[in-house]
Amino acid sequence: MRIFTLLVLIIVLHASAYSQDIKTGIIYYDHIDNHYGVSYNSYLVFNQNKSHFVTYKDSLGLSNQKIDSGSEETLVEIADFDDISKTRKKGLQVYLDKSKDSIYFSNAFSLISRVIYAKEKIPDFKWKFESATKKIGKFLCKKAVTKFRGREYICWYTEEIPLPYGPWKLQGLPGIILEAKTRDGFFKMVFKKIKYPEQQLKVPTSKIMILPKGKKFISLDKYIGRQRKHIKETDNSLKIHAKKFGVHIEPFSEKDNFLEIFGQ
Repeated sequence: MRIFTLLVLIIVLHASAYSQDIKTGIIYYDHIDNHYGVSYNSYLVFNQNKSHFVTYKDSLGLSNQKIDSGSEETLVEIADFDDISKTRKKGLQVYLDKSKDSIYFSNAFSLISRVIYAKEKIPDFKWKFESATKKIGKFLCKKAVTKFRGREYICWYTEEIPLPYGPWKLQGLPGIILEAKTRDGFFKMVFKKIKYPEQQLKVPTSKIMILPKGKKFISLDKYIGRQRKHIKETDNSLKIHAKKFGVHIEPFSEKDNFLEIFGQ
């Protein structure tokens, strides 16, 4: 009995020491969405084992008048229609657990689309490492470039925090990503500040914590199918309106309207 009690005590002390050793941090970004011409507050919270990225939760420089705060969607509106921005109560998210083989994410195809929750195998980014370096905040950062689903990404990471995480789905470098952008300017994440370690933070312990009640994660194939359906329906709608008013429009382009380009 004494031996059993001693073993339990050792296990408890080991677990406590391990939990105290796990450092949690948060990086705040300015997410510049050049598609809609707006910026969003975004953040990445992380520890040695997991990361959780959130964006589109609140926008920068816009009115905070809420039109429909009772639903999942929260519309932020100002006088000029061109400055209308869509935000989400819980933001759009990406959740990664290194011990699993999949990432879990949410996305919406347009300013008025419902949020879709999906999962996919953790992408295997083929990083090209370059010699350039620069200082971001107090961190020395190195440059790495990769191509992913139709776009080229330029990232700056720091080995001073040797964790493989980054904003959105970007990951797999030997240090955490502090800045990222696409070569064509469609997407950009600019570092604002970091708190690391930060004892008051917790990373979600499970993918279920980002999933609203009654929703489920669909496969990547189904997600791609929904994106293609949205493109086709939008393109047909635009053609009908163009014919009605006698104007010419270009086809609704996946490249011009979606970060991930899957092709038809």
